Amino acid sequence: MPSHLNTLMNNEVQAFTEGSASLILIDSSKLKADETLKFRADLRKVGAKYKVAKSALVQRALPAGADTVIPFRGTVGMIKPAADIAAAAKLINELVKEEKVSIKGGVLEGKVMDAKSAAKLSDMPTREQANVLVIRTLAATLVRLVRIVKAKSEEGADSAAPAV
Repeated sequence: MPSHLNTLMNNEVQAFTEGSASLILIDSSKLKADETLKFRADLRKVGAKYKVAKSALVQRALPAGADTVIPFRGTVGMIKPAADIAAAAKLINELVKEEKVSIKGGVLEGKVMDAKSAAKLSDMPTREQANVLVIRTLAATLVRLVRIVKAKSEEGADSAAPAV
């Protein structure tokens, strides 16, 4: 029979992972306390949450196949992005470059990803960058349309003018 403390921790991990379309799993054992606090604050700015839990509890909370990316012992850091997984992945990638954390894997829309796939998430544009790309594309199309209409109206005005 599990102890009361284990049951509480299990419920907490289940609640964290429930209803989440995506999670990124990291090994944050090399982060110092002040770096962890800054990392949590940066994640909060992009709408993500960070939780560290025992590997066994995380394995129980994730979909089948997650045991291949989670170590059997120790702790695992779970990052749960609110909406923009790419923004959270970019923050993680900065720490990976500094060799402070390592990506273990992730879950995207219920499917387990290995470390390489999870690391590629940082190459995706953030929601804000994607919105800017769409707006620029639409604006460029509208600018071309205005130029064509203006050129056609000038052509029509030139041909309608009487010759002197």
